[in-house]
Amino acid sequence: MVDFPGFSLSGAVASFFLILLTMKQSDDFKVIGPAHPIVAKIGEDALLTCQLLPKRTAIHMEVRWYRSEPSTPVFTYRDGAEVTEMQSEEYRSRVEWIEDDTDKGSVALKIYNVQPSDHGQYWCHFQDGTYCAETSLQLKVAGLGSAPDIHMQGTVESRAQLVCTAEGWFPEPEVYWENTTGEKMLTFSEHHIQDEDGLFYVESTLVVRDASAETVSCVIHSPILSEEKGSAVSIPEKLQTELASLQVIGPSQPMLVRVGEDIQLTCYLSPKANAQSMEVRWLRAHRYPAVYVYKDGDHVAGEQMEEYKGRTVLVSDAIDEGRLTLQIHNARTSDDGQYRCLFEKDGVYQETSLDLKVAGMGSSPAITMKEWKDGEMQLICSSDGWFPQPHVQWRDTEGKTMPLFSEALTQDHHGLFHVETSLLVRNSSIVNVSCSISNSLLGQEETRTFSLSGW
Repeated sequence: MVDFPGFSLSGAVASFFLILLTMKQSDDFKVIGPAHPIVAKIGEDALLTCQLLPKRTAIHMEVRWYRSEPSTPVFTYRDGAEVTEMQSEEYRSRVEWIEDDTDKGSVALKIYNVQPSDHGQYWCHFQDGTYCAETSLQLKVAGLGSAPDIHMQGTVESRAQLVCTAEGWFPEPEVYWENTTGEKMLTFSEHHIQDEDGLFYVESTLVVRDASAETVSCVIHSPILSEEKGSAVSIPEKLQTELASLQVIGPSQPMLVRVGEDIQLTCYLSPKANAQSMEVRWLRAHRYPAVYVYKDGDHVAGEQMEEYKGRTVLVSDAIDEGRLTLQIHNARTSDDGQYRCLFEKDGVYQETSLDLKVAGMGSSPAITMKEWKDGEMQLICSSDGWFPQPHVQWRDTEGKTMPLFSEALTQDHHGLFHVETSLLVRNSSIVNVSCSISNSLLGQEETRTFSLSGW
C-alpha cells in the first residue's frame, strides 16, 4: 500500500482529471480483454483479466480497473504497489491484484464473494507516462434461488387459481407454466420484487379452467446460467386436502379507522377449523413482502413489509376455532386500501379481502383577510391534517354556497392534506361568511365564521 503525506482527495481528483486531459491514445500498444463475458455465481470469486499487445512489462505502468468513473476505481496499481486512496468503498478488502504475469503485460484482478451489485461492465486502463490504452469487459453475475413453491386456491366454477413463488434469484429470472405435455400455458399475472441485497422474488399466477384432471408445472429459468428449477402440482390431489372445503370470512363492510388509532383486521374459517398448523398471511397486493405472516406457531419477521415492522400484534386466542385478528398500531394514511387474509395448508390456500378506510379530521380552519383590488377583499381559509382529500365550501350569512376564487391541496410527508382556499368579497352588505371543511368518510366538518362588519 502506498501512503501520500498531506494527501487531499479533492486535489487528487482534480489532478486525475488534469492528467486525463493531457493523455494520448497510444499507437505503441493496445489492450485486449476476454472475448466473452465472465460469468460468476453469487458468493463465488471472479477473475478479471486483460493483456497488453504487443507483450511488454507493466510493472512500472499504472493499471486502473474501474466501472463508470475512473476517479473512483475498483483497483489501482502504480509502480509495483496498490493505491487505495480513491478506491470505491464497496471494493475495499474484496479485491486482490494477481502479479504472476505483470512483467509480460498480462494483469488479473480477483473479486471475492461476488454480489449482484458487481454485475456489469468493467474497464481495464493502462497508462505509461502520457500514453494510455484501455478495453472493457463484462462480468455477468448469476444466482440460483429457491425452487418454486406452488400454492392453489380451491376451485370456483371449475377454475383453480395457482400461485408460483420463488426467491433469491439473480438476475431477474424467466418464469413459465407448462402442462404435462410440456406446452407453455398462458400466465394470468406476474410480479417481480428486488430486495435490498439485489435478489429477486417472483410471483406468477395461473388460472386453470378445467381443474378436474390437470397436472401443471412452474419453472424458474436463469438466462445467464441456462439452468432452471421446477415444481409440479396435481390439482385433483390438492382438492382433496382439508382446506379445499373451507372458506375464509372477513368483514362484510369496509372498516373505518382514524389516523393514529389502532386497526383490527379479523378473519376466520368457516366451518370452524383449528388453524394452529396453518400458515396465515395478511397481504396487500402480493404475497411478498407481507403485512404479517404467521407460520409454525410464530411470526415470520423476514417476510414483513418494512412499514409494518414494530406496528403489528397477532391476537390468536381463538386460533383453535380458525379465528385470528391482526392489530396494526397507529394507523397511517398509507394503511388505507385493500388487504387480503390468506389461510394455507398443504399447498392449498383460501382467502378473503378486507377494505380499510383511514380518515383524518384536520385542524379548525384559520381565516385571514387582505385587500385585493378596487375595494374588494380576499379571504383566505387554511387548515392542516385532513385525509382523504376534504371538501371545502364558503357560505354566506344565510348559509348559501359562495363560489371559490381559488383552491390548493397539498400532502405532507405523512400523506395528510393541507388545504388553502380563497374567496373574493365584492358585496359590502355581506356581514358574515363561513369556511367549512368536511370529511366525507366521517361525516364531520370543521367550520370557522368570519365577520365583515365594519368593512
